[in-house]
Amino acid sequence: MPWYDKASNKNRLEPLSQRAAGLRAKVDLEKGFWWSSSNQEIAGIVGMERALSAKLGDAQSEVNQLNENGITTVFNGFGTGLRLWGNRTAAFPAVTHMKNFENVRRTGDMLDEALRFFSLQYMDRPINQALIDALCESVNAYGRKLTGDGALLGFRCWYDKARNEEEELSAGHLLLNYAYTPPPPMERLTYETEITAEFLANLKGSAS
Repeated sequence: MPWYDKASNKNRLEPLSQRAAGLRAKVDLEKGFWWSSSNQEIAGIVGMERALSAKLGDAQSEVNQLNENGITTVFNGFGTGLRLWGNRTAAFPAVTHMKNFENVRRTGDMLDEALRFFSLQYMDRPINQALIDALCESVNAYGRKLTGDGALLGFRCWYDKARNEEEELSAGHLLLNYAYTPPPPMERLTYETEITAEFLANLKGSAS
C-alpha cells in the first residue's frame, strides 16, 4: 500500500498486513473484538499499488473474486475512503464453517484466553461439588456479560458427568464443556423486491 513519507517527500510502499493489524487493534478498542475489521477505513494510506475493480453486487469484480478465495483486500467506492474488505481467514473456501470468519475465530481465542486466566485461581483446589458449581456459575456469568455486550448471541458452560470418568477425576483431571454462538458478520445482503398494486388502495379523494 502506498503511504506518504514526509522525510523523503515521496509515496512509499508497505504491506497491507501492517495496516490491517493496526486497524484490527483500532476496531478492538473502539467497537469490540467481536466486530469484523472489514468495511472499516484504513488510515494513513493514499492509494493502492494496483487498482482493483470493485463494485457492490458484482460477483465478477476483482475485489469480490479475491474475497471468494479467502483473500482480504481493499475496497474504494462511494467516496468512503479506502476500506479493508474481507471477513474470512485463509482456510476459506476449502472450509466454509462459521469459524472461518476472522472475528468469529478471534472471539473464540478471546474466550479461551479469558477462561484460562480466570481458572488459574482454582487450580489445585479439591475437586468437589462446590468447585464444579463455582466454576460453572462464574463462567456462565461471564458468558451472560458477553451476550449483553453483543459479543455473543448465547453461551452455556456445564459439567457432563458422563465425560468425567472416575479414572480421570482420580488423576486430578476435571472437564467442563462450553458452547457459544458469536454473531457472524453480515457478509451478504439480499433485498427481494416485488412490484404490487396493493398500495393503490391508499389513494384518497381530495379534501372538500
